[in-house]
Amino acid sequence: MGILALAVFIAITVILNVPFKRPIAEALLVALVGTAAVGGSRFFELLSAGVVSALDNDVTFAGMAFVFMGVIVSQTGLIERLITIFNSIFGRLRGGAAYVSTAGSAAIGLVAGSTAGNAATVGAVTIPWMKENGWTSTRAATLVAGNSGLGVSLPPNSTMFIVLAAIPATLGVTGADVYVSLMVAGAYCVLYRMIVVWYWARKDGLKPAKASHILSFGNALKDGWSSTLIFLGILIPVVLTFGPLFDWLSAEARIGEGPMGEVSIIVWVPILISIIALFEGRHRLAGRWSQVGDALRKEAPQFATVGISLFAALAASTIMSELGVGEQLTSALDAVDLPVPLLVLIICIVAVIVATPLSSTATAAAIGAPAVIAMDAMGIPPVVAVCAMLVCTSTEGASPPVGAPIYLASSMAKVEPRKMFVPLIVWFVAPVIAIAWAIAMGFLPIPS
Repeated sequence: MGILALAVFIAITVILNVPFKRPIAEALLVALVGTAAVGGSRFFELLSAGVVSALDNDVTFAGMAFVFMGVIVSQTGLIERLITIFNSIFGRLRGGAAYVSTAGSAAIGLVAGSTAGNAATVGAVTIPWMKENGWTSTRAATLVAGNSGLGVSLPPNSTMFIVLAAIPATLGVTGADVYVSLMVAGAYCVLYRMIVVWYWARKDGLKPAKASHILSFGNALKDGWSSTLIFLGILIPVVLTFGPLFDWLSAEARIGEGPMGEVSIIVWVPILISIIALFEGRHRLAGRWSQVGDALRKEAPQFATVGISLFAALAASTIMSELGVGEQLTSALDAVDLPVPLLVLIICIVAVIVATPLSSTATAAAIGAPAVIAMDAMGIPPVVAVCAMLVCTSTEGASPPVGAPIYLASSMAKVEPRKMFVPLIVWFVAPVIAIAWAIAMGFLPIPS
């Protein structure tokens, strides 16, 4: 019954979201009801258990808190000041504007998980800049669209929360574990993109930008140093939930393991970053609070989408777990006689194919749990499996022909989208599959 419930959940979600164009939150709610219906006479018992479990999970709050955080950070202009600092570091390199674009996408990926939002924010600033510094329109647009996936392959993001919500609690995966591990997995993705920029800059014969266009690192830091405080919002929860300081504070003679275990990294990161952004940007927000209110009102549909989606995925996950999906998938995989590396590669490719028509969030809701459970059954640590899955779904924005960042970037660069399709597949889709596979197989180690 568990596998049937999973199939019903995937089918309803995909059918309503793709051919019928219904919002993902609506599709997931209907899929939740359909999943409970698989239990037959246990319908109300299963649905009640799922709802209670979802309402008692801090992932739901955290998902909406990150949406709020993204609005606040955007309104303070903090990211633009960070980009100025990045430019003082990378601007003197060949094709330096592209390094800045990549670093900017990574910075935004650390505070907001939307691929389209990543492309729009970074592209608006760096595409004209890249073109001015010798990059072709196609290269500039391809890079921005390809980099948009850093909004998913770096924590935090709604896709991460959906996967956490969907996988069975018996796997023992916590938000703190995934946050730290995904940070390392995302770093591999950033490093790969920096290598791509390095190769492109030399292949295209680009020269460093004019020194007159670049602030010295000292001046850039003097003008925008306070923007770097945003990283404290990440660092503080991380060191309090992972590593030597956590171990020291967890000793019974100090705070104790119980109270320290209650510190939730996915709850405190958005809270601290929002507070830091409000403090850092207080002078820039003076007299503009009505605009901040307008921005929050415009994001109201996103609050609803994230909250409802997380609630539905959490509840459905509980129901599928009650129906024994984990044990049944493990048994099914045991009957498949294929080498583990090949099975993992197949799972990664399937995830990317599903992510092409769907958003990364919808992909995670549809196949995130079975993919993680399948890899766990092969002996891959669950945290590693979650990170590999998230890296796969990060191809959403770079997967032709439907990735929204492709059309956003092409519009800003004034280039035909079709000219980007092959370069995106060659440079950003296929290599990201390879990175996800290498992470799952342990060739690119991450904390687990």
